[in-house]
Amino acid sequence: MAAAAPFYGPLPDGADFAGSRNAAVLGVYAENDSRVNASRDAARAALERANLTHEIVTVPGVGHAFFNDTGARYDAAAAATIYEQLLAWFTEHMR
Repeated sequence: MAAAAPFYGPLPDGADFAGSRNAAVLGVYAENDSRVNASRDAARAALERANLTHEIVTVPGVGHAFFNDTGARYDAAAAATIYEQLLAWFTEHMR
């Protein structure tokens, strides 16, 4: 796998990415999602331990599921902004 972009998902306990090679990870979090954000620092640390290229983005002013255009929490402006960042990430890392 060359690149991944998990969106606002909690990190499993004891996550270990050491077996991953060359995967560039764009982690997307919502500012107003304290349950998922509780594992953000652990995710960053696990990515660093595995020496994976990564960026952790916390989208300001939105809650969980802000990217889900079928739900009540959808935020079109925030989704459009992060979508552009997502496309740029995959363009850069999936050569």
